[in-house]
Amino acid sequence: MSSAPTFTLLSTLPARALLGRLLAVRVSLIAGWAAGIVWLHWGLGVRMPLFPMASVLVLMALFSLSTAWRLRLDVPATQMEFLAHLLADLTAFAVLVFFSGGATNPFVSLMLVPIIIAAISLRPRWVWLLAAVAGGYYALLLFYYQPLAIADPVAAYGMHLGGMWFNFLISAALIAFFVTRMHAALRARDQELSALREKQLRDERIVALGTQAALAAHELATPLATIQTTAHELATEFANDPDIGADCALLEKQAQACKRILTQLAARAQDTPPAALPLDAWLAAVIERWQVLRPDARIASELPADGRDFAAPDGFEQAIQNVLNNAADVSPDAVEFRTETHADALVIEIADRGPGFTPAQKAQAGRVLFSGKPGRGWGMGLALTHATLERLGGSLTLTERDGGGTCVRIRLPWSSAP
Repeated sequence: MSSAPTFTLLSTLPARALLGRLLAVRVSLIAGWAAGIVWLHWGLGVRMPLFPMASVLVLMALFSLSTAWRLRLDVPATQMEFLAHLLADLTAFAVLVFFSGGATNPFVSLMLVPIIIAAISLRPRWVWLLAAVAGGYYALLLFYYQPLAIADPVAAYGMHLGGMWFNFLISAALIAFFVTRMHAALRARDQELSALREKQLRDERIVALGTQAALAAHELATPLATIQTTAHELATEFANDPDIGADCALLEKQAQACKRILTQLAARAQDTPPAALPLDAWLAAVIERWQVLRPDARIASELPADGRDFAAPDGFEQAIQNVLNNAADVSPDAVEFRTETHADALVIEIADRGPGFTPAQKAQAGRVLFSGKPGRGWGMGLALTHATLERLGGSLTLTERDGGGTCVRIRLPWSSAP
């Protein structure tokens, strides 16, 4: 007995996705520092060490350009790389603070931003490492720094209060930007993982069903040949009996249809390419074969006058017949079969007058296995059809019909045909 697959869900995004968001924060800080230096040095007359501070900003700008170029490459990133970027930003920020007042600089608390980003994005040990580095930088800046040359203490105090207010605004904006973007990206990734987990569970069930079907086909070959031979003999013997002869002839056709299905399974196992037929002839043959299997069902078909060669991809005919069977199971009236040919795809619509879907069933149709009636209805057949079309690059959509019932729209790109 197989167990359900185990998924390890990380609470963080891939590091490559994080680098793009960190790059936006870094560019914002470079612009903010440049504007602040210009305003203090030339606007307020506070002399700043322009050469070392400009050198740090240029290095940060070059680092940003290299990061942007690196993001254009289809190369995965690691959390260690993201940690290195955070350490580089933190170090550059500490150097800028060293040249602009050290711990007395009201913007020194912006050193918390890399720690917050790390807490959202990285494993705990890397967060603690970054916090330790930031704490060490802050301790050094308490004792080693270049003070700002402000002669008036009152002006210095006013500038400090104004800087603290502006620092609060910047910190709030950066944290809100990064956290909200990260939270949205995490939600999107969790939804993708949930859909992937659901698809894998469904595919595992279908693979298990395919294995059982292959074993059953192997076992059925001999008794089916006996049934076909006996049915042929009975049909010949009772050819003049209108009741028994007709039943025997129907039994022979059903046995021939089953043998054809087994032959197709064997051809797929040998990877034999399908033969190309005119599209209209192929569609007519599909309906005819389905009518042999479902003599009790009625169908009203509209086929296109399209004679282009069409080699049905593996599983496509079975996908159509699954939908036809489901429609015939629930519809008291004839099943409607319509076909359209577009420039890029073949579109088939199969409509019924059944009870339709509940909203919950419609949301999960084709993705999970369910059935409105035991052994019949929209269950395994729709899931198999959805999986087949997804593999072929096609799609299956369900819409409610006016007056009751459901219309299933199957779309197959021409590029999917061999």
